[in-house]
Amino acid sequence: MKSIVITISETYLSNLRTVADELCEEGLTITNLFEFGVITGHADEEILGKLRDHKEVISLTEEKQATIPPPDSPVQ
Repeated sequence: MKSIVITISETYLSNLRTVADELCEEGLTITNLFEFGVITGHADEEILGKLRDHKEVISLTEEKQATIPPPDSPVQ
């Protein structure tokens, strides 16, 4: 599963819960739903295209993992 961040169009903010329910029906597992139109969650890579195709979705990006070396490690 991929960790994703979805931004919903301002036009649909009044129906945010309905939009979130529709995305869940497609296979999204929501971890956070913010009233300003951002949804974070997890989805299988196979359904990312379906989620992007929703007219309410402005953007869908995959979260990237960053690692920071310990403070005592050599400079790279």
